[in-house]
Amino acid sequence: MDTDTLREKFIRSEESLNRLGDETKQLVFTRVQDLRGSRDYLETLIKEKQAVDTQITEQEAKISSLQDEINNQANLKEDLVRKHANKAGELQAKKNRLEEIQTEKNQMIETLKTTNDEICNLKSEISQKREKIATLMKTNQELELKLKTDIKVKEAENAELRKELETLKADNAIISFLLEESAEDIPEVDILAATMKLGQTSKDELKKALEGHISPVIITRTLGRMAEKGLLNYDESNDIISIR
Repeated sequence: MDTDTLREKFIRSEESLNRLGDETKQLVFTRVQDLRGSRDYLETLIKEKQAVDTQITEQEAKISSLQDEINNQANLKEDLVRKHANKAGELQAKKNRLEEIQTEKNQMIETLKTTNDEICNLKSEISQKREKIATLMKTNQELELKLKTDIKVKEAENAELRKELETLKADNAIISFLLEESAEDIPEVDILAATMKLGQTSKDELKKALEGHISPVIITRTLGRMAEKGLLNYDESNDIISIR
């Protein structure tokens, strides 16, 4: 092979290499434009571009390794595509996370608003209850004062009533008996009450009045004892019962 042929072949190879270099530079430039948003990645890509430029410069001096360099460029392209895909996935994940954070933020704002409303309502309720408590305390103080006054009045009245009762007990045997025995469940009390209500009556009428409360046998037995105690008058001969 003569020198002219070699020179021509060298020139074609150099032109092919230049075209390859231009295409590679354009590919790197395009990728840089697509990934401009990431400064770290841009710096990495610039370093890779510089490495490619260095490789291209070395290829100009090493024609025999042209095919290996082309393979390297193909591998580099695949790596760039893979990195681009990874970066796109990362960006989408970040976007999704931002949307989640925004949703959580909106929920927290709504929760905070609801909590603030509840706090305002509680403050209003507390204020109303404090006013009510103050009113109740004032009312209680007034009632307590009134109750103390009423108690003093009742104590004075009770003292007078006790004096009157003692006088009545001393003057009237029936009233004395009722006052002493009325708390007990005895037939004498019911018989006296019925006799006072009926006035002068008979044993049969008294039995009818106390029917369901005291048995007729008890009434008959009790009338005699009451007459002996002087609690009432009972004349068995004419069946007349009356209060003394």
